Amino acid sequence: MSRDLFLDRVGWGGATIGPLAPDASARHYLRLTRGSESAVLMVAPVATGADRASLTAFRRISAHLRRLGLSAPEEYAADPTAGFVLMEDLGDRTLSHLLKTDPDTAREAYASTIALLPRLHGDPPADLARPDARDLAGMVGLTFDLLPKSDALRAALLPVLETALTPLTQTAPVLSLRDVHGDNLLWLPDREGDARIGLLDYQDALLLPDGYDLASLLDDPRRVVPEEWREAFLRQADANIAHVTLLSLTRNLRILGIFHRLSVQFGKPHYATFIPRTRAVIARAAAELPSLRAPVAELLDRTEDWGAP
Repeated sequence: MSRDLFLDRVGWGGATIGPLAPDASARHYLRLTRGSESAVLMVAPVATGADRASLTAFRRISAHLRRLGLSAPEEYAADPTAGFVLMEDLGDRTLSHLLKTDPDTAREAYASTIALLPRLHGDPPADLARPDARDLAGMVGLTFDLLPKSDALRAALLPVLETALTPLTQTAPVLSLRDVHGDNLLWLPDREGDARIGLLDYQDALLLPDGYDLASLLDDPRRVVPEEWREAFLRQADANIAHVTLLSLTRNLRILGIFHRLSVQFGKPHYATFIPRTRAVIARAAAELPSLRAPVAELLDRTEDWGAP
């Protein structure tokens, strides 16, 4: 089914259509307006089984989050075979934009995000994948895949990372949206409580150790959360700092490879601008983890030219 036919069938034919900011995925988004009304059309790839599973996961997690009283976009209509989802327009006030333009409101919004994370912990969807320590460490393999002659370093780093992660993965997991960062969070001040934070981009949700989404938010490789805020938010969350540090390291070791691949293989060179910050976050975390300090330092040495101008 074509886009125009879908929009005609769901009552939005003839709406004014404009693009929204793209993300790192193959999906794209369009804002539809007619008079004072607006909606967002997500156009998702459906060519492969993985594509279709990702779209199904997005819709299922959306429904779960709304049942929790959180602000995931309401779904108005969908044609999953064509990859179309028409949904609520939550606006443009991302937390990343607030960081640049309105720090006082940004701090309030970040604090609100910290406060809602425990809402995800109760009764998560039972059929989500639950990676074990080997799986989590293995996610870093992407970075080594992009680094020539790195087999020995891979063999030195990943087993140590797996050992460090094992105690965390033996505790009760929680729902992790995984990409909880400023571009995927929207400030909705007209709503109340946890609903003041709009949530986006959660189709890759998993059952993970508590602290993963906190690490994603506070050690964001795309933008700097002020150090004073970071310390206050860790206290607010009553976080196990050692766990958050290890999860931050694991996450950003993988993101280092993702950003490099996006910049050199997928024609998105602006992702290279995030690599220096990614490396700094990795170095900071590794400094607090003695067993991983040496192999991570070697990896950073070997990838020093990634992201270089």
